[in-house]
Formats: sequence, C-alpha cells, structure tokens
Amino acid sequence: MNSKKRTTIIVFTLLLLAVSVGLTAAMMIPNAQELLTNSLHTLETITDGHAVVTVEAELPDQSLSGTVEVWGKLAVGPNGEPGARLEVLDASEAEFVGVTAVTDGTTFWLYDPHSNSVVTGTFTEMAELMQEKMAEYEGQFPHDGSGIPEGMLPEGMMPEGFDPESFNPEEMDVPETPEEAIAKLLEYFTVERDGSVEMGDNNAYQLRLVPIPEQMPDEVRAAGGYINLWLRTDDQLPLGAEYAEGALGSGRITTSVAEINTNFDNSIFTFAIPEGAEVIQAADLVAMAEEAYANQAAETAVEFTPLSPAYLPGGARLAEEMEVRGTAVQRYSLADGKSFYVAQGPSLPIDAPAEATATETVTVRGAEATLFSDAAGSRTLLTWSEGELTFWVGGDISAADALAVAESLH
Repeated sequence: MNSKKRTTIIVFTLLLLAVSVGLTAAMMIPNAQELLTNSLHTLETITDGHAVVTVEAELPDQSLSGTVEVWGKLAVGPNGEPGARLEVLDASEAEFVGVTAVTDGTTFWLYDPHSNSVVTGTFTEMAELMQEKMAEYEGQFPHDGSGIPEGMLPEGMMPEGFDPESFNPEEMDVPETPEEAIAKLLEYFTVERDGSVEMGDNNAYQLRLVPIPEQMPDEVRAAGGYINLWLRTDDQLPLGAEYAEGALGSGRITTSVAEINTNFDNSIFTFAIPEGAEVIQAADLVAMAEEAYANQAAETAVEFTPLSPAYLPGGARLAEEMEVRGTAVQRYSLADGKSFYVAQGPSLPIDAPAEATATETVTVRGAEATLFSDAAGSRTLLTWSEGELTFWVGGDISAADALAVAESLH
C-alpha cells in the first residue's frame, strides 16, 4: 500500500470518528421535554439564589426596561420565613433607579433614595390591617365568586364552563411532579430545541414554545407570538424568557448573573436606614392613601338620581341594585340564566372589551355613543356620556336591545 493511499484512509477514518463523536454528543443532549423537566427538578433544589436580571418590554405605545439585582433565601425568619432583597440598578424611568426593597421574613423596608424615605412595617401588622379593612366591606358587594361585584364582570370573561358557586381550588387537577407539569404544559404548547446562546458568563440551551392555536383562548390566539426560553446547559436553571412577534408587543427577561445554593450570609436581608431619611410606617401610609382617596372621591362625586329603563328584553327582570364607588349598577337577569346591566356614574375613560370584534359609533339620547359587540352578536357593551355622567348598557344582550334599553331610560 503506497503512502498516498494510506494517508487517504487515515484521513477518512478520522473524519468518520469526528462525525461519530459529534452524532453521539448530539444524541446525549436531552430533548426539549427532558430539558424542561430537568429545569423544574433544579428549581426544586434551590435554597438560596442571587441574580442580576434585565427586563425589557416593547409595547405599542411605549418601551420599558430595567435591571435589578436580587437575592433570596429560604428559612431566614424565626419561623422559617424566606428573606429577599431587590435593588434597582438601572431603569428607563429614572425615579426607580436605586429603589431598594428588603425583608428578613418578618419586617420589610422599601427605600426610595430620591425622596430619602423608607416605608417599613411587619407582615403581621399589614395582615391585621387588611383583615380589618376587608371586614368593613363584608356583605356590601354581592359577588360571583371572582371577587368582583356580581354583574360587573361579563360572563364572556369567565373560562367556558366555569361555575363560581361550585368552584373548589382543592379539587383542581394540579400536577404533583415536574414530569406531570411538563406534560400539562405540552397540551398547550409545542416545544423544540432551537440551538444555544451565551448569557453573561453562562451557556444556555434555547427552547421555543409555540402555542397550539386550538388550545388557546380567542384573545391569546389573535395576539399570536411565541416564547423563547433559555436554560443553563449545566443544570437547566432558567436564565431568561422572551415573548416575541406578538401583536400586543414583546417582552424579554435575561439573567447576566445567576448563582444558586451558595449559602450566603443572612445579613444581606437587613437594612440600615440612612441617616436623615424619613421613616414612614406602612400602616400609616395605608391610612394616608385611604384619606387621599376619600378626599378625591368627595371632590369628584356627582349628585344624580339613577335612571331606569322603561323597556326590557323579553323575560328580563331586575335582580339587584348596588353602588360601586359612586357608580349605580342595576343588574337584570334573563330567562336563560344570563344577565345584563345598566350602570351610570362619574365620567370615565372607555376601553374596548377584550371580547369585542366590532365597534361602531351610534347616537343615543342625542349623544354620540360607542357600541362594542362580540363575533356572535350576543354580547354587547353600549356606552356614552351625558355631562358629568357616563352610562353603560352591557352583558348578554343584543345591540338592538341595548339601544332600546338605553333610549328608554327615564
């Protein structure tokens, strides 16, 4: 065998070995589902962590960004409460730079260097205060199980088939293992490996999660887009995520520093109040906010006698009347178990309901009004203003009936 042929054989053998090693290495990398499962297993092992995180958002009307440094640790407080610390390093809104939030599990501090003020209090104090405030409103607002006064939340905003009266969180089918959680996720998304990237000092696998259209609500399906997820190659610790190419904008969270289970000192969860800083007790701040709200409500209050419709769709009857922050609400039930409402109160800006697919301008009681309808034409919101008052007629009602109800108000 001459030397030229021997050299050729050696070269081809080396190439085959290289290809074989490359294929073997590729086969050893977990697939996307395995990477996601490994990531949840890693998260279950975390007892403390430190990270520098950058958040960016591109919305139709504005751009936001910020970088924060965070620390967190389990079992810091006397009864096993977790500790946390967050410092804003950079932000598109200058007033947030330098803001620091700290808790040792029992006491919290929120420091604003721009006003040199610290809000502080204990979780026990705040819990007791919240209980007192909730007791003040007990029985005032009948609700549908969602925490929102009944009749003010259109049924179309509830998941299909959701019955608030029979809802029991303990009976929900909650995944108990990472494997079950990822299996549930894959009912709604397809997921695939999409190469790797460098993030700070770390290498990361990139995964792409694409919503399965028929599994998504109409609003999500219409928004479109997909999710990129980055998992550290060593242990699949999540290093970032991105929502991209959606109709509503995009958002991105990336981590340049990520450390877990280093058992750093608990002193990071204490806060020394700067000399000369104004100290505000959280309970006092809540009282101040309530007083300011009451004063504002008094200034903007409008004295009026609520109007009632002379015309009602067939089978409709008045189910209840209530007042929600100065707005008079009349809810009418229909024979098929559905309902609509008539509301009137201080003039407010009007936003289109998420379920609306058609919008038109009409005239009601001599005023220009906006009529929103869903695709089926079975749910409508009609709204207009008269002087200092805004009126709404909405719910499970057709556009024709909504207009008839509105015109009959007296």
